[in-house]
Amino acid sequence: MPAISIIVPIYNVEKYLHKCVDSILDQTFKDFELILVNDGSPDNCGEICNEYSRKDPRVKVIHKKNGGLSDARNAGIDIAEGDYIGFVDSDDWIEPDMYEILFNMCKTNNCEIGSCTYAIYHQNKRIINESHPLTVHNNKQAMEAMLNDELYNEVVCTKLFKRSLFNGLRFTLGIIHEDTAFTYKAIHKCEKVCFIGVPKYNYIKRDDSIMANTKKNVRIDSVLIYEEMYQFIKNDYPQLCDLVALKLTNCSMLALNLMINSNSSNYKTTYYKVVNIMNNYFFRTIKLKNYPFSVKLLLVATKIHPVFYKLIMDFVTLRNKNSKSA
Repeated sequence: MPAISIIVPIYNVEKYLHKCVDSILDQTFKDFELILVNDGSPDNCGEICNEYSRKDPRVKVIHKKNGGLSDARNAGIDIAEGDYIGFVDSDDWIEPDMYEILFNMCKTNNCEIGSCTYAIYHQNKRIINESHPLTVHNNKQAMEAMLNDELYNEVVCTKLFKRSLFNGLRFTLGIIHEDTAFTYKAIHKCEKVCFIGVPKYNYIKRDDSIMANTKKNVRIDSVLIYEEMYQFIKNDYPQLCDLVALKLTNCSMLALNLMINSNSSNYKTTYYKVVNIMNNYFFRTIKLKNYPFSVKLLLVATKIHPVFYKLIMDFVTLRNKNSKSA
């Protein structure tokens, strides 16, 4: 049995795939299997996967009908044999010692999840996200740190997961922000989680990515995910409800802003769906001490009418621009 199973979902990334796979095969940690999941890719990715499997016995290949990122990851999980499981997106790459660091952290500290951080590459710029020495938390501490955007993030590709966490747990199909929907449930199942603030994962921010296209075609998956998360947190971590309500409100207002700015009537039903969800948490959010007054004003505007909301939004946006230029 390998110590680690590394799962790579693959779709239409021919020009990135070699760099991704080579960075995994060149790891200083050698005791792993690499599961390449060809998710019905229309380009030459399938044959590239087959070439790697012929050259390296650690490489397994799954060819399947296109079902999306979550479905591809789940297919890899179903055949994974490693004691731990990691994920790498097929247009990214990792540093040579990433899995050696994560595995040793987990084993030394008896943790079910080990996490590092990442560097973002976008338009010839490199943004490093690093901040903290080795830290070990229980699940309550880790959940709070994640919701506070401290140490842990919701991204699965910077993490190594004990395979037992996947018993009864998979990625949700048919949504975006699938990492957000997954990670908090995995943390809940842990006794200990460890983190080190070194950027060992390299993330390419592509203008043609799913997340980039989401801003053009408004979806409210994140709103629904945080609403589900709130109910989960309310039952098991009630002291953290304000943090989830804040995230829920922030992503709701982002979605509303995108809808309003689109000047399209297609979003009318969706707009009111989001507003109705926000209203369920209105009094919890409006009382938050550190929430800006301008945002609270927008919260009130959602209870009146979309036209009034847009007027307030335009006013707040203009005021923010003027204050920055002053």
